[in-house]
Amino acid sequence: MIKKFLQVLSLCAIFALSACGGAESAPAISPEEIAATAAAQAWMSVTQTAAAMPTATSVPPTFTPQPTHTLAPIAILPTLPPATVAVVATPTSECNQIPQLEPKGAQVNVEFYNESGGSANFAFGMNYANDKGECYTYSFTLGNGDMSPATVLAGCYWGYAWINTSEPSVARSGDKILCLSDPGIIYKIVITPERVDFK
Repeated sequence: MIKKFLQVLSLCAIFALSACGGAESAPAISPEEIAATAAAQAWMSVTQTAAAMPTATSVPPTFTPQPTHTLAPIAILPTLPPATVAVVATPTSECNQIPQLEPKGAQVNVEFYNESGGSANFAFGMNYANDKGECYTYSFTLGNGDMSPATVLAGCYWGYAWINTSEPSVARSGDKILCLSDPGIIYKIVITPERVDFK
């Protein structure tokens, strides 16, 4: 029994010595190792923070509905009577020239009479150019009852007058072309509230 007791005692001593670690002491950690461990832990924290950040992904566009078709407001414009100024021939853009002081083509004499009942701003324009390539539009201002003599190029003309009265109106030659070709005649043209015509 003593033998068993010694065996048990020896085992307890072995366990006690192995539990205490014996005579060996724990190794000491140097300051460099502590600094290296702190730096490693700091870098690991930075790396984990960067890995946890969201990546730069494009934001999907928000849905914007297209505008629906809406009708524009309808503007009601006054109805004008059909224009009858140039039904026989249409003046070309070269006929809107200012008359030259010394034209090359043949000229005729004309007298304009204002019998419209008001003052008139009168445009008298050629329908087409003469044989010299001249094509002019003349303009006159006539008071009520005035007569204005003028010399114009021989040719066919349209007439248009803006009449200033209490109720302004427009007089025009309409479908009639006024042709002036004979230099030996004084042509007389009258402006009435409704028309421009030979007198």
